[in-house]
Amino acid sequence: MSATSSIPCPPQRSEPPEPRRSRLRHLWRDLEWPVVGALGLLAVGLGCWGFALQPLPGGEGGTIWGLLYLSLQLFVLQSGAIGEPVSWQLNIARFLAPGVAGYTACQALAAIFSAQMGLLRLWFARGHVVICGLGRKGWLLAQALHTEGFRVVVIDPRPDNPRAVACHQLGLTVLTGDATDPRLLRRARAHKARYLFSVCGADDANAEVAVAAREVACGRRGEPLAAYVHVYDAQLYARLRVCQVTLQAGGGYRLEFFNILDGAARALLDAHPAGSADPQAPPHILIVGLGWLGQSVVARAASDRRARFGPGAPPLRVTAIDRQARRQVALLEARYPWLAGICELTPLEMDVCGPEFYRQRLLFGGAGGCLVTDVYVCLDDDALNLTVALDLQRRLREHPVPIRVRIREDRGLTTLLHGLEGQQAGRAGLVAFSILDQACRPETILDGTCEVIARAIHDAYVRSQAARGHTPASNPSMKPWAMLEADLKESNRLQADHIGAKLDAVRCSVEPLVDWDAAEAFAFTPEEVEKLAEMEHERWERDMRSLGWTYAPGPKDLVKKTSPHLVPWSELTEEVRGYDRDTVRQLPVALAGAGLQIYRLPGGET
Repeated sequence: MSATSSIPCPPQRSEPPEPRRSRLRHLWRDLEWPVVGALGLLAVGLGCWGFALQPLPGGEGGTIWGLLYLSLQLFVLQSGAIGEPVSWQLNIARFLAPGVAGYTACQALAAIFSAQMGLLRLWFARGHVVICGLGRKGWLLAQALHTEGFRVVVIDPRPDNPRAVACHQLGLTVLTGDATDPRLLRRARAHKARYLFSVCGADDANAEVAVAAREVACGRRGEPLAAYVHVYDAQLYARLRVCQVTLQAGGGYRLEFFNILDGAARALLDAHPAGSADPQAPPHILIVGLGWLGQSVVARAASDRRARFGPGAPPLRVTAIDRQARRQVALLEARYPWLAGICELTPLEMDVCGPEFYRQRLLFGGAGGCLVTDVYVCLDDDALNLTVALDLQRRLREHPVPIRVRIREDRGLTTLLHGLEGQQAGRAGLVAFSILDQACRPETILDGTCEVIARAIHDAYVRSQAARGHTPASNPSMKPWAMLEADLKESNRLQADHIGAKLDAVRCSVEPLVDWDAAEAFAFTPEEVEKLAEMEHERWERDMRSLGWTYAPGPKDLVKKTSPHLVPWSELTEEVRGYDRDTVRQLPVALAGAGLQIYRLPGGET
């Protein structure tokens, strides 16, 4: 039974102005020790001055060294107890000096015990985030999650990692050690965390972290630990992503693979989609550089267009420039066999540094009109990307064609491009896109295969309910995904996790999408639909009870978490059973949207 959701993902939003209190806190962090040092010197100076004016017993402090010695004793409350009258200089000094000493001591104790206090607080932590690996990706992810309000625990093997100091300054807890050790994961309270991200330096290390996390999360009740494991090798990622649907083992653990280049392509097309809203006016994309990022951009643009306009829309047109364009196009079509039916690919082999590229008039037709609607520059070299983009901008100066430029990190070249964007208002605009900064955002990583399938399941449920005459007033679960309650989202994710078990029960499995039309046309037999619908209801009832829902007659209550359908299959009405049958029938469409299709194993129904 659908109508549910997944891991709550922080919403995308524009950066608000920094609050005044936060600005003051940052200013004090920069000025803290210069100010404390200046106050200490002021206390010494006023002390010397005051003692010089003060008549002292036995004539103490007559020399400059004696005055200095007495002033320094003020910091430890040793020389300030003298008879009245006391000069104002000495009065200020004998209160200021202990104050400076006390503040410094408190800060020192805080620095010494902050790590221990962080570990102590971990004993009570739950719903937090564990990040394994504090390289560039881990650091960007930790900052983003901290900004979104998550409590973050970082594990890194290097005790001298300079980013650990920055994490401490943000108030993050840092554990030093091997993240593949289940004992260290338990110290990080991974079994009570909401998310675990593994961004260590190698695929095998990330895989070991995933295995250790599954061991730690074994037996967890309620919402599972969602482990997001980075895979550096793009080909391995493509294969693991297919296996992921059948790898879900349950038991309080959800495994999700992600890849920076694939995530960057999704984030790029989400922020800067290709073409217009007219299904009969297909975009003509120019891709400069058909490496893994360029290929992912093409595949994402094509799948977004198919999902948005359906099979009747004209195909997406793509012109790809690369030194090995024909080979790369063949590799692209091998990675995404379904592309041939919805995309027209034209490879152009040329060196963007050579004269042929600069003489090429591929942007314009015979009448001088512009042929392309969108340009994506996806070469591996940031400086070369900027060179190519500036040349294309010059050639397109009379045409409003957006140019998106791949930049590895949001640093100097990105700042330069932002300046160029402002100067070129009304002309072909340059848009810098940092693959690391964008792909390491929580919303990008969390929007993985499970989330895509869960969202498609919910959309199919809403369509099915609408076809049966229901409305959001009669069924409060009929909301857009972004507005859906957390428990309902999680239920859809749990349903996505259960797909492998359902397919195994009817001798089926999944493979990469080859033919979109054939994938969506796959149909289970009536006997399979009935069997899988009953399995789905049993799964739904079990998981909803684990999320705190109970049975109650009457309409579903999202606040009290009650539902009249939390009963055995045999006690359901035919109408409610039909909901589960609709969910099963829509499964091929949901998987196609995630780039997967169902196939029958030998011995299955034909």
